[in-house]
Amino acid sequence: MSNFRERLAEFESGGDYSARNDEGFVGKYQFGADRLTDFMSSTGKKFSMSQFQNSPALQEEVQGWHEDDILSYVADQGLDEYIGQQVGGVIISPEAMLAMAHLGGKSGMKKFIETDGEYNPSDSNGTRLSDYASKIPSKQLPAEQQDLQRMARDSMQLTPQVAEKDGGLMAAARKLLSRPSAPRPKGLTPPGTFQRGGQMSPLSGGISTALPNADMIQKYSTPGGIGSLSK
Repeated sequence: MSNFRERLAEFESGGDYSARNDEGFVGKYQFGADRLTDFMSSTGKKFSMSQFQNSPALQEEVQGWHEDDILSYVADQGLDEYIGQQVGGVIISPEAMLAMAHLGGKSGMKKFIETDGEYNPSDSNGTRLSDYASKIPSKQLPAEQQDLQRMARDSMQLTPQVAEKDGGLMAAARKLLSRPSAPRPKGLTPPGTFQRGGQMSPLSGGISTALPNADMIQKYSTPGGIGSLSK
């Protein structure tokens, strides 16, 4: 799998739009009620869990909003300055941050980075933030052996079909690759690279600065692994 969404979907559901696991997470990317409520609050759209489960187009729309929301948070919090660095054994890339936030929430991803990987909880399947950050992004060489633009292209590469549905992510990638900037240490990208997307909708109950407690990863995560799906 060469692009982020395909790899994420394979880990979450085996690519099955109709999937539902024992914990109530639904669809190809395994969203729960809390995150879907975030989407509806942000966009004004209304739908039931059953409607969401039966609509591939809606699932892709929500995933696109979800990615844009995470990247907006990355820019707002200045986390893009970590791109290219190794944190807790993970090479930080846009894909790695998307993967961690998908599993453990935006604030969980931030805390992992800012604690140098010491905060690294697991979901109900035993999958840690670092596991998702390492397994889902494209394979990468150590950051010091890569040119920044090549790393960004690899980590943001999407198929034309996905790109059409995901303007926010592609806009961020284009901005990352095209923005002129003063020389920086190799392996780092200038702060503020990503463009702010839509309305922020933090997973921390509307408090963007809140850090997750021990229970939040179970409440807000989208547990990965085909083994968790209902048969």
